[in-house]
Amino acid sequence: MLARFGIILAIVSAIGTACTDQSSFTNLNPDGPPAIAEVRLKETYTTSTSTAFLPRRVFAFGTFPDATTDLDHPVTTAAVAGQSIRIIMDEILIGNSLEQLQCRAPINAAGAFSSVPLGATPDDIALCSVNSDSLKAACHGDHAVCICAIDTGCGSIPVGDPVGVLDINNDGAADNTSFMPGAVGLSCGGVAVPIDLDQSYWNPSGDQQVPAMGGYDALGPAIVLVPAGGTIPTNSTCGLTFAPNVTDKQGNRVCTPAAGRPADCTGAIEDCKAALDCTAGDVSAFSFKSEALRLTVLGIVDGGSGVDGTQPISVNSNAPLAAASLSSITFSPAATFTISQPNASQIKFTFTTPLLPATKYTITFPTTVTDSFGIGLPATKTITFTTA
Repeated sequence: MLARFGIILAIVSAIGTACTDQSSFTNLNPDGPPAIAEVRLKETYTTSTSTAFLPRRVFAFGTFPDATTDLDHPVTTAAVAGQSIRIIMDEILIGNSLEQLQCRAPINAAGAFSSVPLGATPDDIALCSVNSDSLKAACHGDHAVCICAIDTGCGSIPVGDPVGVLDINNDGAADNTSFMPGAVGLSCGGVAVPIDLDQSYWNPSGDQQVPAMGGYDALGPAIVLVPAGGTIPTNSTCGLTFAPNVTDKQGNRVCTPAAGRPADCTGAIEDCKAALDCTAGDVSAFSFKSEALRLTVLGIVDGGSGVDGTQPISVNSNAPLAAASLSSITFSPAATFTISQPNASQIKFTFTTPLLPATKYTITFPTTVTDSFGIGLPATKTITFTTA
């Protein structure tokens, strides 16, 4: 992932936006702790005319002035696959606590990414991006990055010496950034959901006016948090977590006001100061619930007939399934079959002996069938069919 927004530039932006004597619809709210104004995520829903589960992105927290209620409401059926959460802030956060830059080689046990010290400037990064012959002389001091922290050395580079910023295009800046491990997390039912550090990022730009391009998903400043594989646990209540060092430039921690941006705040976000006031470090006011685990047997209607007993039966799921939990699935009358997973969200029954002709069968999926996080079906599912 190319570096989208320089970590250093995020700090400069924070200073630039915090102080202004002019009122503007694009003004942020630097007063008080940094508050989460809105949260956008994907949910599934059905309509009155169809039982099909459809996806849409909504405001799950905070109210945006021109968003209709179908796109602006608390979420109880958050999508458990393909999920991405946009956390829109009312002011700039310090990017050094949210993103790290890539070095030319691993510098510690965690890998090849380095944090950027507070106060570092683009010039400091450039000094640590020079060629290897000049690196030790140029890259040193309190603002140096990509310093070897492995006792036995980083290849030929001894501990304490610079490894160098990965800068293949020689522009004096990092070629790649990654989200900081542990900076922002997602907890669902007490389970810490793994975060995709390459897909997650901090965007210090933007305001509360919908851009001409990108729509609601370009509102900012924002943290984009992507679970690993886009997957979260089913049937769980989820909330956000923030490391203590994720703060604004005054050192205030992130918090959630009672309901996020209020409906009557139709101008700049700074006009909502009172409604966005919250206790630094308390993000408990926002939560959402994910959809339950769901199985769909393909090509067979419950109670249907004429099913070819020689052909495999496939079952789709709305979430990746734990392979070890599938052994509890049964056929009645008993059948001999093998279970495979063409992909993590699909089951395939292949019969080693064809099903009996003109026979009524019932497949039972007990609640011990679980998603990859160990969350089971909300209730036993059965489907009955008759073979040809």
